[in-house]
Amino acid sequence: MSFWTQEIIETLYRLLSFLANVPLAKRLIISGKYEYDYTVLAPLAMTSVLPSIISYLPQLPTADELPKQKWLSLVLSTLALGVFAEIKKSTASIDNSVSNENEIDSNKIDSLKSIDEEIKAAKGQEDLTNAVLKLKSVLGLGITEQPRQLFPDADNEIKVGSNISKIQDRFDTIDREVRAFLSQRLQPNLPEPPTFLKPDELDLKADEVEEVDKELYRHLQEIARFLGQKLEKNQPKFSEQAETTTSTPSPTLEDYEQLTEPLKIKPETLSNFQQDRVFAYMQVAGPNPVMLNQIEKLDSRLLITNEQYQNIVSQDSLDAALGEGRLYLADYSKLGALINGSYGGLQKYMYAPVALFAVPPDDYSDRNLLPIAIYCQQTSAEQNSIFTPLDGDNWITAKTILQMADSNYHELISHLAQTHLFIEPFVLATNRCFTDKNHPVRVLLKPHLEGTILINYGAHKYLLAPGGSIDSLLGATIGSDCQLSIKEAQSHLANFNQVAFPRTLEKRGVNNSKQLPIYPYRDDGQRIWDAIFQWVKDYLGLFYASDTSVESDAQLQNWAGELFSKGYCHIGEEGDGRIKTLDYLVEAISTIIFTASAQHAAVNFPQSGMMTYVPAFPLGCYSPALTNPQQQQNFMSLLPQLQRAELQVQVLYLLGSVYYTQLGDYSGSSFQNPQVKIALDKFNVNLAEIKNIILNEDSQRLVSYRYLLPSNIPQSINI
Repeated sequence: MSFWTQEIIETLYRLLSFLANVPLAKRLIISGKYEYDYTVLAPLAMTSVLPSIISYLPQLPTADELPKQKWLSLVLSTLALGVFAEIKKSTASIDNSVSNENEIDSNKIDSLKSIDEEIKAAKGQEDLTNAVLKLKSVLGLGITEQPRQLFPDADNEIKVGSNISKIQDRFDTIDREVRAFLSQRLQPNLPEPPTFLKPDELDLKADEVEEVDKELYRHLQEIARFLGQKLEKNQPKFSEQAETTTSTPSPTLEDYEQLTEPLKIKPETLSNFQQDRVFAYMQVAGPNPVMLNQIEKLDSRLLITNEQYQNIVSQDSLDAALGEGRLYLADYSKLGALINGSYGGLQKYMYAPVALFAVPPDDYSDRNLLPIAIYCQQTSAEQNSIFTPLDGDNWITAKTILQMADSNYHELISHLAQTHLFIEPFVLATNRCFTDKNHPVRVLLKPHLEGTILINYGAHKYLLAPGGSIDSLLGATIGSDCQLSIKEAQSHLANFNQVAFPRTLEKRGVNNSKQLPIYPYRDDGQRIWDAIFQWVKDYLGLFYASDTSVESDAQLQNWAGELFSKGYCHIGEEGDGRIKTLDYLVEAISTIIFTASAQHAAVNFPQSGMMTYVPAFPLGCYSPALTNPQQQQNFMSLLPQLQRAELQVQVLYLLGSVYYTQLGDYSGSSFQNPQVKIALDKFNVNLAEIKNIILNEDSQRLVSYRYLLPSNIPQSINI
């Protein structure tokens, strides 16, 4: 079943149908408080999901967590591109002489890409509405239809007949559920109002709905309905259990490349992923650029000889590389806790490899990182399971094993655990503990926490559910995947004082640019960190005159205390939930903002920019890997079949191509204080300078790396 169908579209439509009745919907959907619920991803913080107002519609604590119109528009435009790309692919084999109403030309795909950019650039309601109307036009939808009545008479209710498609039937049912609920709540003598509503919130009349909002939501509803209908009509007929027989028996690299053809963002690794230096470059400028650790002696699992090393890096030696700090290890042993998965009748294999990399000596003209050896960790080192670039075609197999491990580590730990789940307790504590809505720390943090609860709920309900996309795509069982993510999120929170960006670089021994000269993630990230740190320091300095004022701030201390006691975050100089100094507060807030914005951008957006080319970043391994270099294996046998690969393209493209909000672009009236505006202007000047520096350096890079370009960094984790 395609990722684009049913649950995703229906959930979006349910939200659209409900939000079309603004501000009534906002008053009725809100539970009024944040609660910790350790039954969801125990023992991490997750908002308590009360009994749903309407089936499958989550109750959200505040209006801050409701999806904005621009976000919904971006998601729908991205889905539209995916839907029509899928339709185009499915009809490509039809003879041109045969008329087909679903045939999609390249011009429509290009127009959808352009409209996505227009929505992203929209500055106000008028810009956004115009872009959405263009989207409707490209999709072939009229824009003159009259809006549906909010509460139609019984005689006017839509009657579901056998000639109505199943998806349209579902949409009509959703509309009736929403109308019935709102109609009941508008009755003047509601006997027992929900406990989360105040009496004066029940007096709203239907004519108080904001017409502008309702009109735009109506357009978005029509787009969702249209996409759902298209998907249903073009849904390929196959069974997951029959996947092994319906997929292409022996796909080629060109087959995998064809899957990316309609995408707006082309994977950077399409033509060069097999090159050793590109493979190594992914460690410093790829989706998961956090694995390298400097070593002072060889790892016992990678005991290569000096002769082997010199055959790979000429005019160098192991002793010299070790002594000068030019050897680095990428260790994926945490994945050893995972259990091999299976899905759709296909067995998957999970590995936890270790890899050795080296920086060439100073006198080399090209000092990009080089791969030296990979241990696939299937048997003991004594059984000769170490692979090097000297092993011919088997070296490609070993690199594929490592990239599969890197992709799984990326999704489960670097992405899910260390950004999404890590930030969630800060969302709850910030909303619960700062009773003063104008508290300076709350005002500063709120834009960087927007949408995180909603997107985490969606990930929990769909992506991480048994039988969901993660279960299908990643190499291990969904149960062991979730256990590993939870464990690593807990560890990250427990070590909060070590996760500030500069501290992570220092801990891994990768902060010395003379020893490791080419590391775009480090260099770009350090610039962004410095800009955020200075902005936070300037801002907080306006409200806290001394360490004493920090320590005596009751709301701030309650916030830190709750993070420690309920969020299991060891915040505070002593890790005890007590903040004593302004310097510490600046670093702590900078860590939260950097993680929610830049760090998430660094690990999220390469999903569409790099990982949609499956041979370069396979999420699953589908045959046992080699145990020693004497055997021969074609790396293609490890890759997923095309049907599974297509799902990877769809999922990662959606997750990695929705850019909503931009770092430094604070909307609304939060920062109207003249002194704060001066500090904010300084922050944006710094970001503009960083943009120019990155663009200049990127032109010289082996593979383009623009994921930490300030204009490509959203404020918060909202996708």
